[in-house]
Amino acid sequence: MLQMRLNALAMSAACALVGSLLPVGSLSAADPTPQQLEFFEKKIRPVLSTHCYKCHSRESKKLRAGLMLDSHAAVMRGGESGALLVPGEPDKSRLIEAVRYENVDLEMPPKRKLPEDVIKDLTEWVRMGAPWPAEAAPADAGVPAETF
Repeated sequence: MLQMRLNALAMSAACALVGSLLPVGSLSAADPTPQQLEFFEKKIRPVLSTHCYKCHSRESKKLRAGLMLDSHAAVMRGGESGALLVPGEPDKSRLIEAVRYENVDLEMPPKRKLPEDVIKDLTEWVRMGAPWPAEAAPADAGVPAETF
């Protein structure tokens, strides 16, 4: 019994040592390229800011569907309905389903469909893995007090 505990302790120590030697982020997806980041900043962030942040950001007076779109972590977390997107797979992503207006119960933005070139850009962004610039964690990453 003691030998099993010692073996488990040795294995834990070895794993911790190996993990500490790996560069930060080495186990995650590849870092976005400068071209992907430029695409995001020129084509994607302005759309999110203009058409989505009013209802889906930390600054929202009333957060809709528990979904925030103003940080990478929030986008990847999704909202009350689950995951927002599947990086690399636009046809499996609720974001793309919503902006295409193919599901009458899920149309975003709600007042008017986005232009086709914007939908194409969002689709391409998801296809390339939804790259997002590195960002510091917000001081208050919580959901606004009033949500629905």
